[in-house]
Amino acid sequence: MPEFIKTNLQLSLKTDMKKLLVILLIFLQGAAFAQEKLSEEKRKEFESQKIAFFTQELDLSPEEAVKFWPLYNEMGKKMRETEGEMRKKAREVKDAKNVSEEVYKQAIMDMLACDQKMQAIKKEYYQKMLQVIPASKLWKLGEAEHKFHRQLFERLKREPGPKPK
Repeated sequence: MPEFIKTNLQLSLKTDMKKLLVILLIFLQGAAFAQEKLSEEKRKEFESQKIAFFTQELDLSPEEAVKFWPLYNEMGKKMRETEGEMRKKAREVKDAKNVSEEVYKQAIMDMLACDQKMQAIKKEYYQKMLQVIPASKLWKLGEAEHKFHRQLFERLKREPGPKPK
């Protein structure tokens, strides 16, 4: 088979794979809305949408996606844990009465340490991700995250029910 035809066939298969992923996402979204059990189903729906969106935005091949997602999810878990620790400390200071300057100073130092820890986690996992996807695709991750959250926020504003703060 001529190389030109092979290349076009590969591009066609890649495009078809992405279309199939988007169709699957739409189907899963419809099924989740039909059942309307909130917590676990909504979380799974959100994860499915995120995977489909990022896979398409980063143009990940199926092989790249299989290696990328465990790293991305592990990074997200560590970052959420770190953010949770900081929120807990911030809440303690906020809820305390007659807080001294020394306590505020320590809270600021804790916040800065948290920021450093978050950057260290991101650096560690970006280095790992560079081992499984090209830098050109990893470069798009920040924009994809921003775009996904912006679209999610817009959708939440349109849906009935409690509004995001």
